[in-house]
Amino acid sequence: IIRSHINAPIEIISGALNATMTISSTSTSMMTAARLILLSTLLIAPAQSILQTATIDILLPGVPTPITLLASQASFGSSLISYSDGHSSSSSSSSNSRPAGVGLIPSTPPSDDPYLCNESYGFTTYSSSSGNADGKSYNNAAILVPRGQCSFERKALSAQRLGASAIIIYGSLSSRYSLNVTNSTNEDNGSSNNDAYTRDDYTIDDVKWPIDKQDYDCDNGQAFIPSDVFTNKLNFITSPGGYDDNNDDYLIGNSENNMCVKYAADETFVSACESQRCLVTGKNVTDGGSDGTIKYEACCAWDFAIRLYQDTTLTVDEIKEVTIPAVYITMQQAMEFLDLMNGVSSNNDDDGGDNNNSGDPIVLSMYARDRPSVNSSAIIIWALGVFVAWLASYLSSSDYRSYAKAIRMKSHLVARAGGVGAVAATTAAGGQGGENVERPPPSPARHDGTPRSRSQSRERSTTATAASPPSESGERTIYRDDDEDAAEAVITNRNVQPQHYQEEESLELDASHAIFFIVLASTSLLVLFFFKIFNVVKIFYAFGCSGAFAQVVLYPLLTRVFRELRWKSPMRPMECLSEENATRAALNGGCKGKILMCLYSFFGPITLLDVMANTIAYAVGGTWLYIAFTVLHPGSNVFYWIVQDVFGACMCITFLGTIKINAIRVAAILLTVAFFYDIFFVFVTPLLTKHGESIMVNVATSGGPPKADPSWCEKYPSSTECKGGEPLPMLFAIPRVGDYQGGASMLGLGDIVLPGLLLSFASRFDEAKRLMGLVSGGSTCTVVWCPAALVLVRLFSWHAGMGT
Repeated sequence: IIRSHINAPIEIISGALNATMTISSTSTSMMTAARLILLSTLLIAPAQSILQTATIDILLPGVPTPITLLASQASFGSSLISYSDGHSSSSSSSSNSRPAGVGLIPSTPPSDDPYLCNESYGFTTYSSSSGNADGKSYNNAAILVPRGQCSFERKALSAQRLGASAIIIYGSLSSRYSLNVTNSTNEDNGSSNNDAYTRDDYTIDDVKWPIDKQDYDCDNGQAFIPSDVFTNKLNFITSPGGYDDNNDDYLIGNSENNMCVKYAADETFVSACESQRCLVTGKNVTDGGSDGTIKYEACCAWDFAIRLYQDTTLTVDEIKEVTIPAVYITMQQAMEFLDLMNGVSSNNDDDGGDNNNSGDPIVLSMYARDRPSVNSSAIIIWALGVFVAWLASYLSSSDYRSYAKAIRMKSHLVARAGGVGAVAATTAAGGQGGENVERPPPSPARHDGTPRSRSQSRERSTTATAASPPSESGERTIYRDDDEDAAEAVITNRNVQPQHYQEEESLELDASHAIFFIVLASTSLLVLFFFKIFNVVKIFYAFGCSGAFAQVVLYPLLTRVFRELRWKSPMRPMECLSEENATRAALNGGCKGKILMCLYSFFGPITLLDVMANTIAYAVGGTWLYIAFTVLHPGSNVFYWIVQDVFGACMCITFLGTIKINAIRVAAILLTVAFFYDIFFVFVTPLLTKHGESIMVNVATSGGPPKADPSWCEKYPSSTECKGGEPLPMLFAIPRVGDYQGGASMLGLGDIVLPGLLLSFASRFDEAKRLMGLVSGGSTCTVVWCPAALVLVRLFSWHAGMGT
């Protein structure tokens, strides 16, 4: 059994929060109710590689409910205050003591520096009182700046020197183009044409075009723009960045004003291109017609959130100087935000003033998205692990309780039929191994310390505890322990319809088994690490756990339903597969007889209950396996992780009901070796492997986290390099509740099974003592409930060879 101690986020983001701007027109109470409903159902959307960890609340004049955008925070500058803390502090703080990013007025850069890169070019030096050509005041303002032409941190530094309190950088088509300036010089020799950032003699050959797959994907939409249209309307050689902002009028939108819509290769561009923006790739093709017209290729542009990294060319003092918060929004979000700003500005102009001096401006506040302070799913999974360990150990001792119940039931019936004297006689007979009561199961301790063989350790199922007197043929009928009519039949010799009966095999571990157990686990772990056959584990888990699910859940459930409905036929052996029919068919010869005899020999008597339980169980397991192989992130599927947890619980119960330890020293050896096994494969193997990988972590996460860049996996999540990180189904997993970053709390099945072996031993020991007290007519106290018996039990353990 491979154990997992991983509690790493898998970055699952709520489906109610997406990369585009969401406009909320509902009241706060309705939004709260919707969130509670969302969390209660645990609906989880596919994972995103780059999470937007900030929110921007935009409050329009006269509108009480803000519009919320999601944004990604920069790795530089100051951190944003959390949403809950920001709202509690802003209500009691003055404008001079507001947290960073709260209560700001959105603004645009100076008209002569739309990208805030002039300072990085050396054209100007910004400060709060100089360098601003427009003379605008940026006090308590958040500047919206397009991406491109210089680094993110350079833009933030310039915005701060202008006096801004925050900067919002948004995606742009222009950021995907640049000019080759390697042949230019910054020396001023009297001609501006020699300045890399001002020269006006660039040609189309100097353009650095967008990169395929990284910036655009022609599979999402492709167009071919005629060369005359390209020449007359598009410009990619404007200094300093190359891209002319007027190009946006012809490359954005879903109407025919967008050249990619007008000249699309097929009619699916509008529906296929989600961003509704296209990039000219710099590739051209020649029309096959007689005129040989040249056309320029344009393809659908990507528009995703990105991470704002630091600029390594900045000096240490410049890095320390950047203290304002910086966030990034997509092109679509920016377009809608700028439309809102223009709309409010137009309304204020219609009222006879401008946005700076009259009318109510737009107010925005930036917050870090809230995360729960307590990981409730960790508490839930801890409780689940404890419950499964308790339930498995409790059920492992059910045979002892069944025998005790049969003794009590028969004593009650005998007393009712023959008086009190018969009770003592019956009890004594039970203690001496009378004919009408099954013998109690053997004590959990072996006095000679030797392990039992499989044939020696077969125990009766909980469905068989009472037996009828022998028939003429010497056979006895087995009845359910909770069937009072059956127990009464034992007393009155009355014939009652026999119930379904089966035997269960068990294996008692000794010290050699404990060592072999760890060796086998280590071998399995190494095989999975080197050969990467993780899908085989999923197949074994699906089919193995389906059988356990049928035995632990469906058999008892369907039996209870049929008994409540008083429908007994599903619990009787099917006639077509009875021993009599199989024997008769085999004697008649032919394939049918051989098949029936093989089925009967392998399965034994088959009931309709068997067929129904196994059909349901394997249908659930097959569905789970289908999701595991077809869904990109199956752990985000509610059905998948619920079934995985149920299957895991059933497997733990089945394991602890079959594999047992009957000596404390075996438990001590097993748990001690498992302790060092965990330490070695989690903490020592990184020192031994080639790439410093932990073998346990690598196997538990199906080969480790994705190796590709997060931005690549955002675009191509099904790529081979983006796969990995999904935990193998050998653990309990519960998604984190109320955490936008997603992830799951996990608990390995080995963390339940290994301690469960010791709990199972203690449970069976207690029940054995209780049964011995009942048979002998004495006390039924246990080591758990009778502290005074501890000394006696320890002496018994010593002399029985169990150890202390």
